[in-house]
Amino acid sequence: MSKSTTQFDKIMKDSQSFGTQYSDAYTKSGEIFKKGMEDMVSTMVSLTKDSAAKRSEFVKQVMSSKTPNEFAEMQSKIAKESFDDFMKGANKISEIGVKILTESSEPVSKEVQKSMQKAKKSMAA
Repeated sequence: MSKSTTQFDKIMKDSQSFGTQYSDAYTKSGEIFKKGMEDMVSTMVSLTKDSAAKRSEFVKQVMSSKTPNEFAEMQSKIAKESFDDFMKGANKISEIGVKILTESSEPVSKEVQKSMQKAKKSMAA
């Protein structure tokens, strides 16, 4: 058996191994992404429910105001609290999104790095 046949067999074996390992890493990434998206949707639903409850309470407060000044003060307070809640929720969703992307890309990234290292070693030999 010639040296080129042996090298070809090694390359084929390495390629097959990479395909299997990459497929496994890709599947793991998908599972992490799916779980992360479930967490994000759950958080969004929770934020929406909290917001609806606060809106209901705000309506009650505004309706109980006795003067135009009191009404305006309550509206200003409600607007500020609504904006603050929105920003907190947006930050929370953003953090979850970054976490999902970081964690879900990790298995594939590690597999590619391993393959690159293996390829460098093979080329050096």
